[in-house]
Amino acid sequence: MLANTTHTPAAIPPGKRPHPPRSVISGDIECLTDIFLEDVNLAVWERPADPELGEFARVFAEQAGSLQRFISIRPDEPAADILPGWAKALPGAGQWLSDVHEVIEMFCCLFEPTAIGVRLHVLNGTMCPRFHVDRVAARLLVTYSGKGTEWLAEDSVSRSPDNGRLPEQTVSASDIRGIAVNAVAILKGELWEGNEGQGLIHRSPDPQGMPRLVLALDWLS
Repeated sequence: MLANTTHTPAAIPPGKRPHPPRSVISGDIECLTDIFLEDVNLAVWERPADPELGEFARVFAEQAGSLQRFISIRPDEPAADILPGWAKALPGAGQWLSDVHEVIEMFCCLFEPTAIGVRLHVLNGTMCPRFHVDRVAARLLVTYSGKGTEWLAEDSVSRSPDNGRLPEQTVSASDIRGIAVNAVAILKGELWEGNEGQGLIHRSPDPQGMPRLVLALDWLS
């Protein structure tokens, strides 16, 4: 588990960033703390795949068909209600909920939020097919089943010079990167102080016939 490494992000004046945004991807959980570095807008802990979690996610996603759930919790509250009642009886549901609890603990250790938005999506189509940035400070994503979120490295990105509407991204397939299944990813958004115009550009992938089960955590306050 992460040590308590809460930071207050410092504001960076527009046009004064010494380096373009970059990503940090590692098999070491401590890489998640790199999200506090000024020039990092994506931190990904590529943890090993868990066959039991993966099997629960596959069965749940297939049976759910399409599903969106949202709850708001305090750091000391359980998130069991993020699963519909029928899904709690599926084999592996308890282990999956324990994993969600551990991921929430990581999020709280990093940011010390007073409220967390927990969202669960089962997707058979693309929820956000256009490359975009999030109007949040930080968002955590875990894809438990199906293809992971797609994103662009900064050298492939087109941005508005005045931090206005993000232009349509014209990229080749080789430019598009994917977050691994079961990885814990923290995406820095446009509302992170000093990160205006530098939020990670990403999108939902085409599921290609395999439903996606995606957990998202938002720092509400």
